[in-house]
Amino acid sequence: MQRKLSQWATDDPAKRFVDLYSLLCNDVWLRVAQLHVASNAGSETAGVDRHTMSNFLGNLDGNIERLRHTLKAKTFEPMPVRRVYIPKANGKRRPLGIPTIDDRIVQEALRMILEPIWEADFSVHSYGFRPNRSTRDAIAYLGARLTSNGWAYQWVIEGDITSYFDTIPHRRLIKAIKKRVADRDIRDLLWKFLRAGVMYREDVQETLTGTPQGGIASPLLANIYLHDLDKYMESNYLNLSRYEKSKRRQQGKGNYLYVRYADDFVVLCNGTKAEAQAMKEELRRLLSTMGLTLSEEKTKITHITEGFDFLGYRIIRAVGQRGTMTPKFLIPEKAIKRFQHTMREILAKSTTNESVASKIRAANALTRGWCQYYCTTSSPSAMFNKLSYELFWNMAHWLGKKYKINMPEVMHRFRKDGSLGTTATTLTLLTEYKAKRWPLKTWHNPYIHPEAIQREKMLRYDNLWNGYERRHGEYDLREEMILLKGTTCSVCGTHLHPSEVEMDHITPRKRFKAITEAERMKHLQPICTSCHRAKTKTDRKVLSRMR
Repeated sequence: MQRKLSQWATDDPAKRFVDLYSLLCNDVWLRVAQLHVASNAGSETAGVDRHTMSNFLGNLDGNIERLRHTLKAKTFEPMPVRRVYIPKANGKRRPLGIPTIDDRIVQEALRMILEPIWEADFSVHSYGFRPNRSTRDAIAYLGARLTSNGWAYQWVIEGDITSYFDTIPHRRLIKAIKKRVADRDIRDLLWKFLRAGVMYREDVQETLTGTPQGGIASPLLANIYLHDLDKYMESNYLNLSRYEKSKRRQQGKGNYLYVRYADDFVVLCNGTKAEAQAMKEELRRLLSTMGLTLSEEKTKITHITEGFDFLGYRIIRAVGQRGTMTPKFLIPEKAIKRFQHTMREILAKSTTNESVASKIRAANALTRGWCQYYCTTSSPSAMFNKLSYELFWNMAHWLGKKYKINMPEVMHRFRKDGSLGTTATTLTLLTEYKAKRWPLKTWHNPYIHPEAIQREKMLRYDNLWNGYERRHGEYDLREEMILLKGTTCSVCGTHLHPSEVEMDHITPRKRFKAITEAERMKHLQPICTSCHRAKTKTDRKVLSRMR
């Protein structure tokens, strides 16, 4: 169905879709939406109703039918999103809206309808929050263009829209959606979501503008509204023929490169600085007609030899190994400091009561995400080597503080294959990640062409696990259990990967007077997730009867 929607939209750019709401009320459509929501990392984070995905799964068929019935009767009412604030690297806080599970499933069902239609329209210069597009694709495009004609583009406009997600005008957004969606029921439901409100500390506030950051449909809606900016740049500057661009240069006018990722964009100009300033003013006027504000503070005009930051990379034109000027994509200093600061927090002295295994896993998760993002930069090995040395000794000193032993003893007990680790877990050093070239891909609409849909997963510092354990020492105990008792589920006999093994108390912990007795190996067993859940449910019933 999604392929048909996208194909119809491609074949007829003026087509307005009717009878989309029936898809929303389809049982299978809602079940697929629920599966997508359940696979998200925040599925166990509750909205204002305090329900998580586990609560929803407790009566899956009944809850799906309830949602389908309210949607079909057009009585579904979204609840306010729960507002939380996430600290940013600059010390400020980013607002995040957490919808209820019901609202997330319906929003995902809406996204599944609308995204195939707009993927037929969206610009190739838009990379943010789109299937099979990523930050590295945007950087690869800039790299290819700057390498082939890098001498020409001198001036860079670093575009930033002030509080974009919070200031999108609702009526204009619905008007933009109306260009493709004739089904009023779909538009009315979107309007309800936009106006659902925000709850912060039991106080409900109206939402008269903007889309909540954290809402599943919000990134798509944000792209739909900025599609006019992409079309303006394409029709006036980007889709010119080689002859037209050459003619502009003969007339003393500049040509432009443009890349947008959500509300961040850059425009590169091969004309004069005055032309770049004129383009900045032109963009400011265009955005003001859309009810948006171009940030004067953050929208800078810089020369490419000074460098600029975009999507977490430092892009600069400098002398290369062959002695010629070449574009370089570097790791920004602030990204290096953020990595160092976060790793030091993970391995802080105050955390020595945690398991060695939990700390190594937390450090490995940060290293893996950070290196995978920056391994495509220009010669990252030198920085990876420096940070590997620092990580190795930070881990060594943490182990020394935990066990109150000196460095020779730490090396004797934990040195493993050039790194540090336990029998089952090894610290991953940054030197294990090698430089990698990210190829420039020819983009195809994944809803039409037989291509698996993938979505970019960014390294998020705000929800990064730092190795904290609900019960101190639990991970080390689990590793010891696996070494002694293997990875076969003690209940159903399924052979598991070590990462899938869960640790279960054969006799519930609450039955023991001393916790230290409960943690003895003879009372522990390896178990799979489904058997663990079933056994926990049975144990709780037995304990409640005993009371």
